Amino acid sequence: MAVEPMLFAGGLVFDGLAPPRPGLGVLVGDGRIAAIAPLAEFGGFAGPRVDTTGATLMPGLVDAHVHLGLEATGDVVTTLRQRSVGDMALRLLENAQATLAGGITAIRDLGGVEWLEVSVRDAIRQGRHQGPTIRCAGKVLTITGGHGSWIGLECDGPTDYVRGVRLNVKHGADCIKLMATGGVLTGGVDPLAPHPSTEELAAATRTAHDFGLKVTAHAQGARGIARALEAGVDSIEHGFELTDAIIATMLENGTYLVPTLAAMMALLALKDRLPAFARDKAERFSGMHFASFKRFVAAGGKVALGTDAGTPGNQHGENAQELAHMVALGMDPLAALVAGTSNAADLLNLPDHGRLISGAVADLLLVPGDPVADISAAANPARHLGIWKGGVPVARRGTAVAAFDPAPASAAGF
Repeated sequence: MAVEPMLFAGGLVFDGLAPPRPGLGVLVGDGRIAAIAPLAEFGGFAGPRVDTTGATLMPGLVDAHVHLGLEATGDVVTTLRQRSVGDMALRLLENAQATLAGGITAIRDLGGVEWLEVSVRDAIRQGRHQGPTIRCAGKVLTITGGHGSWIGLECDGPTDYVRGVRLNVKHGADCIKLMATGGVLTGGVDPLAPHPSTEELAAATRTAHDFGLKVTAHAQGARGIARALEAGVDSIEHGFELTDAIIATMLENGTYLVPTLAAMMALLALKDRLPAFARDKAERFSGMHFASFKRFVAAGGKVALGTDAGTPGNQHGENAQELAHMVALGMDPLAALVAGTSNAADLLNLPDHGRLISGAVADLLLVPGDPVADISAAANPARHLGIWKGGVPVARRGTAVAAFDPAPASAAGF
């Protein structure tokens, strides 16, 4: 359905790339940004307007690491196993909509449940439901008994890893996730221990790249991170143990770090309700994790926002808090906002998302004041003034997206 052109004007504009600027108007039509120009150029515009005075219009945020099938309980594995297939499908959609209501207009699901998230992605894409743009990795590929084996495909040897990639592609995957090390939420595995061999990781990465898909690696310990980088992955998730040599390699290759600080912060806050093994690992590795992030940022590494939403205490819809965590650990606020918009969109192969430029998708977030001066304006969903997905306003009620009205928004709606 075509929507009448609408002009956003009066406040600052953050385009996802450079510091917010005053004096610009943003014209939206048919779900895309028709023009961004000095306000004087819109003098003859007689259509509906959204007054953004005192606020900043910016791209909707992009989260490069979520798990729609996890529900942020203290024991996510047990909760997952209690769900019927039908119930799980509904919860996936509800979690996606809660994410959108939190100002996140595009996400990458990095470990789904029987490819149900692919159906949710397609239903949103077809306009049957409102929700964020979704990229899906399908099932994670892990060694037998490795991290995430309770949700993924167990693979042993290069041939198994090639087949795992092909099976995910068959089911509609947009990217591939490899478990290069142990992890916190799987009992009996060490986050610093490497799991697949370099040859296994390389076989999967080569196959995925042949299909035109990017590859990311859950990689926490240095040996597994190094193997993943040698195999040619496009991004590293978590990165607990980033040595100087690893950081240098990532900078040379342009490899993204998706730090998922929110996941670790939530584990520390929820520790008394975690399984003992998860609590012990969170306490053991949190300092290492945060120090590695600080060093990577100080070295000028490329960061994309990712939260691991769905892990214990890490609620869908609260994803934007990652901005505040990154800034609290020393990242420049503008760099954090870039990480959460254009950088993350580029990692997800969404060149027309995560930025306000002519022709881009009109996924918009309106926040009070200047988020560079006050990162909580963007990081706290309760402070958000408005969200538009493809130029259509998102009605927020609690943590879910209400049935939406495609009529143009007005300033009175905030």
